[in-house]
Amino acid sequence: MLTTDHRKTFEQSLVSDKPAARLTDAIRHLLKDPQNDRDGLLGELEEFRVLLRQDQRESDDDVVLEVMDFLTGWASPHAKLVPTKRPNKRSNAS
Repeated sequence: MLTTDHRKTFEQSLVSDKPAARLTDAIRHLLKDPQNDRDGLLGELEEFRVLLRQDQRESDDDVVLEVMDFLTGWASPHAKLVPTKRPNKRSNAS
């Protein structure tokens, strides 16, 4: 469920001079809070997109969709918001 605080954060990101970067930073910050998880934030972003489409804010919707791609991993490795698991390195110690 889209919280009022998160909606406000998303809206503030979209009115910045670099909305995709600002929204990406906001999501990265929200992910640091243990109360937020990837799936929950994806759900909130999808709810937010519905509101944007209702208001005919297509360019803002595109920005949110781009950031959702980063969050789901549909992006270049450097752009992903959720790190991929790296294989465990085995120690060469005896």
